[in-house]
Amino acid sequence: MKTWKKVTLGTVALGSAALLAACGNSGSSSSSSSKDIQWNLTSPIQTLDSSLATDTYSNIIIGNTNAGLTRVDKDGKAQPELAKSVDVSKDGLTYTFHLRDGLKWSNGDALTAKDFVYSWQRAVDPATASEYGYLLGPVKNANEINGGKADKSTLGVKATDDKTFVVTLAQPTPYFEFLTANSVYYPLNQKVVEKYGKQYGTSSEKMVYSGPYKFEKSKGWNGSNQTFSIVKNDDYWDKSAVKTKEIDFQVVQDPKTSFNLYKQGKIVQASIGDPDLFKANKNNKDVVSLDEATTSYIQYNQSGKNKALANKNIREAFNLATDRQQYVDTVTPASNPATGLTPAGMAKTNTGEDFAKYAAQPYKYDATAAKAAWAKGLSEIGETKLTLTLTTDDTSASKDSATFLKQAWEKQLPGLTLNIKSVPFKQRLNDSTTGNFDMVISLWGGDYAEPSTFLDLFVKDGPNNNGKINNVTYDKAIKAAEVTDALDPEKHYADYKAAEESLYTESNLNPLYFRTTPVLRNPNLKDVRFGSTGLMYDFKTAYLK
Repeated sequence: MKTWKKVTLGTVALGSAALLAACGNSGSSSSSSSKDIQWNLTSPIQTLDSSLATDTYSNIIIGNTNAGLTRVDKDGKAQPELAKSVDVSKDGLTYTFHLRDGLKWSNGDALTAKDFVYSWQRAVDPATASEYGYLLGPVKNANEINGGKADKSTLGVKATDDKTFVVTLAQPTPYFEFLTANSVYYPLNQKVVEKYGKQYGTSSEKMVYSGPYKFEKSKGWNGSNQTFSIVKNDDYWDKSAVKTKEIDFQVVQDPKTSFNLYKQGKIVQASIGDPDLFKANKNNKDVVSLDEATTSYIQYNQSGKNKALANKNIREAFNLATDRQQYVDTVTPASNPATGLTPAGMAKTNTGEDFAKYAAQPYKYDATAAKAAWAKGLSEIGETKLTLTLTTDDTSASKDSATFLKQAWEKQLPGLTLNIKSVPFKQRLNDSTTGNFDMVISLWGGDYAEPSTFLDLFVKDGPNNNGKINNVTYDKAIKAAEVTDALDPEKHYADYKAAEESLYTESNLNPLYFRTTPVLRNPNLKDVRFGSTGLMYDFKTAYLK
């Protein structure tokens, strides 16, 4: 981050040089590759609206067709993107972003600081119902606006001229520059958003683009089609760094089908996370292991809608009856059993220790203790048996997960009948956000390399608190980490550890595994940036030899 802050003119010059080298933005890179990239998405995209997107797959497309103030590089550092530099006040509360000259949208409109003001105000406006609006929480008055207690015009942002965007924070946030690389922070063209209204982002025609690529009408996304393409955007400020003319996407959810497409040379990467595929191909020279900052966990509906899951002992019984090692060995052998909500390898504490290791909780498999907790819980709610439903995606991997859990839990928890509800990805997301579930298998990938990207999820009344967790100890720990102790590293991470401990103590969640995805990748595919947090695949400089 420091390499591009405008501390001195010399620092700016060094930062610019470092960025050019990192992006390969030299004279020799100005020509595009003649080879298109054929890419597989394992789930359909849901929207192109950066204020509304919450899923990995939509954000892959949004992140490659749009741009923010910053962009995370191959080393995981925030680098200048649409902003060429930033001044940060000594108290850490004011960020003044200076935009590049001549920025344009793909329709030729000028891209200005006002586009950021409009976008950020829209994201925190309750009327937008942005599930990611909370990511703007560090900005002054964002939480008050999102909670309906203040007008969006009071958000701590202003455009002092077309190229100067000033942000005032509610409290110092050391990782703020990383946040601005997230899609919910991207600028929006107000004219285009208002032209299409509620239809904005529902298809590629009802959009305008600011990033390395854009859609063309002939190969666009109509809101439901499973094949589409993006092409190089000649209006992008750094177009000389974009080496590929076209990227063709197809949605293939079955891992064996995508494996066969890879063998036929029809796609350049295929997941082999399926246990059979992994065992058969783990020694293939094309294998690449992607350590994702992603945790799979079970959410329990604790709203009171289901009295059983509002009971701590019932939830604890499910947690104790979950053999995470056997689960991983059976369902996702390249991954690792979860020891909490925050995944390994994502963030380090002030001492350099992996945060997941520092904050690990003793989630364990104990069949005897599970039966005891189950019996106690049933007695407390006045029942002798229970029928519950586990919601999951309709992919083969998700179905395998649900089947494993059904067999294990029904065997160990007397009187339990577990029904499995397998639904399309979009419906699972909707069922989760509307509370239409008893238990649901969820996945969350980190948006930036800091524990809050996971531990902010379950504060009371938070937009992602689908199970309606109401854990006072947890809420206090999160507030302490992000307000009282924000600038005291030792206390900051200790608070987050306390938050992890409180989730464990109350059995609010059932963490399953930290995901590692093994893939087969064409060795001729170069310079695709894989991000364990935020944008998963950045194709800006990617090309096929």
